[in-house]
Amino acid sequence: MLDLKKLLDGSLQSIEFSLSLDDCSFVDESVSGVACANGVITNHSGLILLKGDVKPKLSVVCARCGKEYEYSTPIALNAKITDKLANEDEEEFIIMQDFAIDIEDIVRTALILELPTRYLCKEDCKGLCAKCGADLNESSCNCETKERDSRWDVLKDYFSE
Repeated sequence: MLDLKKLLDGSLQSIEFSLSLDDCSFVDESVSGVACANGVITNHSGLILLKGDVKPKLSVVCARCGKEYEYSTPIALNAKITDKLANEDEEEFIIMQDFAIDIEDIVRTALILELPTRYLCKEDCKGLCAKCGADLNESSCNCETKERDSRWDVLKDYFSE
């Protein structure tokens, strides 16, 4: 928990934070690695803003070719912090409790919401051959790509006349 009392009473203009998550398997069971978050929380005349970024170093598996690779795209952290809401349906605020916020929870939530649902080692990953399992990024295979549906064989004889 990060105490914001000094920020709220005006004795501090900003509070810097740094956090390291050593186990990111909470995102997905196929994800492992660490994430580091850095940022600053500032008081702008009563409006408390959190700005920062999360830098993951995750070991993930490509959804197309099955190779393991390192995912390290940074995630921006931006949030408004308040102690109470005027409208209960406003989801863009983080509610502090007892003048404190849980930075680890904010970082975990950002990772869960912002990381992709499926990982690709590269945008144009060709994946694996459905017949022989060859990695099409490394070489091509000689498998027949067109499958013939035997239910249409009856029509083949009809048009040959």
